[in-house]
Amino acid sequence: MKFSTKDIPHIRGLLIMLTLTLILGTIFVYVSDDALIEAQQSKITADREWSEAQHKLERTKNEQEDLQGYYHQYQNLVEQNIIGQERRLDWIETIEKIRNQLNIFSVKYKLEPQETLNMETDSPSNSSDFHRSNMKLDLSLLHEGQLLNFIDALSEEAKGMYLLESCVLTRNNLERKLRFTPNIEAECSLGWITLNEKNVDSI
Repeated sequence: MKFSTKDIPHIRGLLIMLTLTLILGTIFVYVSDDALIEAQQSKITADREWSEAQHKLERTKNEQEDLQGYYHQYQNLVEQNIIGQERRLDWIETIEKIRNQLNIFSVKYKLEPQETLNMETDSPSNSSDFHRSNMKLDLSLLHEGQLLNFIDALSEEAKGMYLLESCVLTRNNLERKLRFTPNIEAECSLGWITLNEKNVDSI
């Protein structure tokens, strides 16, 4: 079929409709692409926000678990008399109790005044002071094993933390007139450590 210029008026309406259809189709494609891109970006944003919320929730959960762990550790230290005021009477009573349990001839002690340890730190979070109370112990023993047993029992039963610095043993060369008399004199040095909060005026 051949068309001439005479046929244009007859198909003008058809051409106009075809042109409009093409234009509308092109616009629809562009709009659809933009909507798809926007939807994809919205999904990416939503996924990122969800992931961040999950990480934040997990971090909060971990922080709560850490705080609970720190609280239990703190409570244990308080119960062991490591945090808080020193318990001199408790230490002395524990030493006397161990002496009786182990049948040690005698235990003499000298507990010096408490002193603050200089930890040499400028950290603003350092809100606590370490304190130390030096103690000298003189023990009259039947044999060396009693000293080892005494130290083990003190570590097990004493509520508090101490550092054993030294023990010097001297054999008693005096003539034994009785069967059960001290054979060894032990002189030990140790330090009781406590931790408590600084005074507000000293911070």
